[in-house]
Amino acid sequence: MDTGRLRADLVRLVAAEAVSNIGTRMTFFAVPWLVLVTTGDPVKVGLVAGAETLTYVVSGVLAAPLQDRIGARRTSLWSDAGSVVAMAGVAVAGRYGFGLLLALVAILGVLRAQGDRAKVTLIVPLMGGAGGDYARVAATREGVLRTSTLAGSSLAGIAVVVFGPIGGIWIDAATYAVAVALTIATRPPAPESAATAPVTPYFTALREGFGWFRRNRLLRAVTGMLFFTNLFNQASAVVFVPLWVYANMDDPAALGAVATAYAVGLIAGNALVAWLAPILPRYPTLVAGYFIGGAPRFVVLALTDDLLLIVVVTLIGGIAMSSLNPTVSAMIYQRTPKEMLSRMGGIITAVAFGGAPLGGLLAGYLVQYLGLTNAILVATAMYFTVTLTPVIGHRLWRELNDTAPPRPRPGDGRPLPLLYGLAGAATGPRVSLRYADGLWTLQARRGLRSLARRQRVVPKTAVGALSRLDVPALRTALHETIQHDRALAERQTRQVRGQVAHLDRVLADVTRALDRG
Repeated sequence: MDTGRLRADLVRLVAAEAVSNIGTRMTFFAVPWLVLVTTGDPVKVGLVAGAETLTYVVSGVLAAPLQDRIGARRTSLWSDAGSVVAMAGVAVAGRYGFGLLLALVAILGVLRAQGDRAKVTLIVPLMGGAGGDYARVAATREGVLRTSTLAGSSLAGIAVVVFGPIGGIWIDAATYAVAVALTIATRPPAPESAATAPVTPYFTALREGFGWFRRNRLLRAVTGMLFFTNLFNQASAVVFVPLWVYANMDDPAALGAVATAYAVGLIAGNALVAWLAPILPRYPTLVAGYFIGGAPRFVVLALTDDLLLIVVVTLIGGIAMSSLNPTVSAMIYQRTPKEMLSRMGGIITAVAFGGAPLGGLLAGYLVQYLGLTNAILVATAMYFTVTLTPVIGHRLWRELNDTAPPRPRPGDGRPLPLLYGLAGAATGPRVSLRYADGLWTLQARRGLRSLARRQRVVPKTAVGALSRLDVPALRTALHETIQHDRALAERQTRQVRGQVAHLDRVLADVTRALDRG
């Protein structure tokens, strides 16, 4: 299959993810609102939200071996088609019985988990077949999904206001139907392993998945840290920021400003990471992302009551944190055997987001016993301590750099990337020829290491080398330089001649004095 077709399939699959993600975000708002307007019971609203989340996480682990057996493409298609039916059931019958609604939402959580995992399993071989850099594709995909999440949240509010909760739910169903149509048009680059490999018993496959996860030290370290960072991020989102707004602004619009700033920062940062992915070192980028985008977002809530400052810090934090998911995703895609992707996706999701439900509870207790400011400072200290893990364990975490594509070397036959010239200090040697005050000097560096200290170059050699370049602007500058050197030489010659004439006169006076004596 040609590369162009694979790239087109990759675009279609990411678009299917984005469309289904819009539907998921709309469901997140429309279904709880339906429960609220039909029952008026906030406890039931929480039960509905919890049912979908719980089945999403649990089924992502337990159903992964079945997905391997069925195949990723068929799982994606059946999951999205089933989501259409489930949402239609919610729209038609969900208002008539809370138990039925709860069951439909729980089924939807299972379907969404399988659909999301299946699309990731399909995307990875398309990445490899299309010849793209994993981190660049992951960053582009992350940016598209972040944008769709922001759009889905906005569209959900509009749809519920204009069409009511039932109308919003029908629109959700339509988004999953679009995702089905986009996925149908894609074809995997090779027959799926599930269709050709011998069938592995369910519990054996599940045990193999956990065994492989346990043996991969880097994957365990990264996922373990995500457990705690997601816990604190959830604490900030659902407790710290709302309480700060309530105490200082008492304006719900401020909540939207902070959330939007972070989302916009992530989207802009993902675009930047997608552009710079071929030259970004993975390990330093991840460490810098956590240091710049992590703890500062927390501590600023404790140190100021200025909303603008918090929005700016949050925006910068979003830009910095945007490098994390593509880096981690590239590591997972490249280190995980293709036949284990669905099982690993479920396990990683369950562990990484397992701390999120605890975040709000922890933050609530901290605020209750310490007060808001002290609670934020304690959480900041704990978050910062967690982000030191990659530094303390740098010997292991530096293996993230192994997932980066090899940098081009002279003579290996590969074309240099477009960013090579922009970041020459990072990707290859840099030779600088400099002219100043009549002197030509040369210096060579590779990254931060000096290859040759600054040393003088014979003007004739420098001019001869530059004159071979057919660059009009350079020739003009070289001509001006030669004229400057000529004027400087003529001035020095006149000075020397004046000095010689002066010495001649002194010598003549001395000679005459000796003759008279």
